[in-house]
Amino acid sequence: MIARNWWPVAAWLGVIRLESTSYASAANTFRLLYRVVNSVFGRVDPQFVFELDHVLRKSGHFVGYAILSGLTFLALRNTHRDRVRSTMRRPWGSYLGDWWQMEWSLIAMLLTVVTASLDEIHQTFLPSRTGRWQDVVLDTSGAFALQLVIYLLCQLRFSLRNSGGVPPAPKLPLAESDS
Repeated sequence: MIARNWWPVAAWLGVIRLESTSYASAANTFRLLYRVVNSVFGRVDPQFVFELDHVLRKSGHFVGYAILSGLTFLALRNTHRDRVRSTMRRPWGSYLGDWWQMEWSLIAMLLTVVTASLDEIHQTFLPSRTGRWQDVVLDTSGAFALQLVIYLLCQLRFSLRNSGGVPPAPKLPLAESDS
């Protein structure tokens, strides 16, 4: 049960670890991106590719750690689901607490902050990388944004489930030509 629910988190932590190596340094990603952009669009100004690389790297921080946070939340929720199904006599999903709990979001955020901090500390020891506290803030922002989306989606799903689904569309008055 635990392996089934947590393997995506472990795999994503492995991806983050690989991205923390010298192979994913700014110089290496710039060279790769420059080759790709030049092969697709022909000769391109290196300054444009440098700025594009910077935007993509920072977007990667935001999205990558949002994914870690989301996977952790889902692992916690699925572990809870499996426990409810095996020990309780009620159907899973009948309470909002089955879909979302503050503790799951906080644990997901905590894992994200710890992982991001350790990642940046690790990068300070690599000559081709730099560790920046601003990246930890960016990583945490991505995790927080996704946790907010998850909360809103869980609220919506729970309320739709309890109301019997999506309400029917309102009836529109018939046009005069339809009568």
